[in-house]
Amino acid sequence: MTMALKVKKVELQHKNCISRRRVKVTLNNGAIVYIESCYESWQQYGGTREELMLTMPIAERFNDWLHGIE
Repeated sequence: MTMALKVKKVELQHKNCISRRRVKVTLNNGAIVYIESCYESWQQYGGTREELMLTMPIAERFNDWLHGIE
C-alpha cells in the first residue's frame, strides 16, 4: 500500500535577504523540495516529478515573496 504524498511543512528561508530567499517544503515521505526565484518566475529542485507537481501551487503562492514583493 502506497502512502499518499502530502506537504508536511513549508519554511520561508532568508526572509531578510531578498536575493537569497527560498521556500523549503518538507513532504511526508521525507523528501525536501526547494523553490527559488528565477527571473520573474520560480524554479524547484530536490524532488521527483510527482513531488515537484505537488509543490507547484506553493511555488505560485510564494512567487511574489521570492521576488521581494510583499
